[in-house]
Amino acid sequence: MSCTLLFQLFLFVNTTFAFVHPGLLVSETDITRIKSKLTQKLDPWQSSWDKLTSISYGQSNYTNNAVARVYRDATTDITANAELLWHDAAAAFALGLRWKIEGDAQYAEAAATILTAWGEKLENFDDEGVDDQYLTTGLQGHELVNAAELIRDYAPFAESGLATFTAMFERTFLAKNLYFLNHSAGSEHNVKHFFANWELCNMASVMAFGVLTDNSTLFDYAVDYFKTGSGNGGINNCISNLVTEPETGKIIGQPQEAGRDQGHTGLDFQLLGVLAQQAWNQGEDLYGFNNSKILLGAEYYARYNLNNDVPFEPYTNGIVSYTEVSDDSRGSYRPTWELLYAHYGQIKGVDAPWTKEYMNYTVTTMGGFEGGAGSWGEGSGHYDGLGWGSLLYHLDPEDIATAGNNSLVASNSTSSTITSVSTSTSAPSSTAAVAYSSSVTSKEAIATTLPVASSASTLQTVVIPTKSAVESASPSLTSTAIVSTPTATEDDEDDDECFEME
Repeated sequence: MSCTLLFQLFLFVNTTFAFVHPGLLVSETDITRIKSKLTQKLDPWQSSWDKLTSISYGQSNYTNNAVARVYRDATTDITANAELLWHDAAAAFALGLRWKIEGDAQYAEAAATILTAWGEKLENFDDEGVDDQYLTTGLQGHELVNAAELIRDYAPFAESGLATFTAMFERTFLAKNLYFLNHSAGSEHNVKHFFANWELCNMASVMAFGVLTDNSTLFDYAVDYFKTGSGNGGINNCISNLVTEPETGKIIGQPQEAGRDQGHTGLDFQLLGVLAQQAWNQGEDLYGFNNSKILLGAEYYARYNLNNDVPFEPYTNGIVSYTEVSDDSRGSYRPTWELLYAHYGQIKGVDAPWTKEYMNYTVTTMGGFEGGAGSWGEGSGHYDGLGWGSLLYHLDPEDIATAGNNSLVASNSTSSTITSVSTSTSAPSSTAAVAYSSSVTSKEAIATTLPVASSASTLQTVVIPTKSAVESASPSLTSTAIVSTPTATEDDEDDDECFEME
């Protein structure tokens, strides 16, 4: 009897912590739908696809720009070079999509070359004491991992490149993601020092890497921070106030950055969409968490940016204070509204009138479909997310039921053999994935062991780093590389450009 119980328990634990692959921003259900639409040459899928396959980032002869150190900020002695990473992340994702949809190995090989090159070369970010490195580790971190997830079952990458990539990511991106989210940097003397987008992108990076490496501890860490985080990435701080909509009396959510400007507030919803979709594809519904708080905020943002008034509760976090909603970059847009409307308005079937209208506005403004990174302009803000919402998420009525099954829980997944052609709907059985089961890591933890896959077949331990841990892992860094001078001004926050209404 005891042996039977132990066997049943093993099965329960094993299936509970299995992950579905591909299972980040793109699922196998999405790929199947896209193939069908392209076969029928239907828009907006066809126009989106034509754009993706025409830009330089979608070509198999794309040349990577990997470097040893990425600088987001320029100084008198250093030239910023972060656009090299922005461009390569956009290309790796576009090429990965081409392989998943077309099945031509040249595109998987091109994506693998990019990711492996960065795995071999990247050592660190920015100069000493520069907080902007945490934008790079979050924004480009989640983008690179999403690209890797697409080619996870491409045999040549799974056999060698994946281990190189994950080892690099673990010691560079992930270490800094966790250091930042644990409020270990000197500038985080106030845990709400940084605007929401800073934490959201690092949460997205941790979550994505957890899925790629089948690490439930990392995945749960990001989910837990979303639900209960003390910084502005926690959903109850990100959507800081609930207010009553004029005319309707409905409750809508005032975003934390609404008093700052609308460009960065829009980035919050782009990143909230990333977090929610990555979690949804693993059976975790962050979209619906806390009375669909993401939607409450999206409705507020969309209403205001469509030139309607909104209530505003005075906001302060001890660093900045706002007494009114900002009209700076009002009407700005980012390619995320196809995703938000498809989920809330179609899959969930809930009332989302402003989200729908803003989706239509964004699609119209962008030329009939939501583009993606590398297709709709230059500058950092155009590469803050991967986009391609019209291709990936647009739904006809007959697509809704199937799209709603994207959240098939991980317990339904089974292993499959790695092949040179992408046909897998779950984790490869051998070289690409190792399953882990471990307890949720508390967001307050300063040094908690996290098992991660640093290679195809080994289990390595990573520690949520203290300052000394990061310094010892990166001997070239001094203490000032980790601890920046606290500031009470807004000027040192994220300087991503915002997008004005055309």
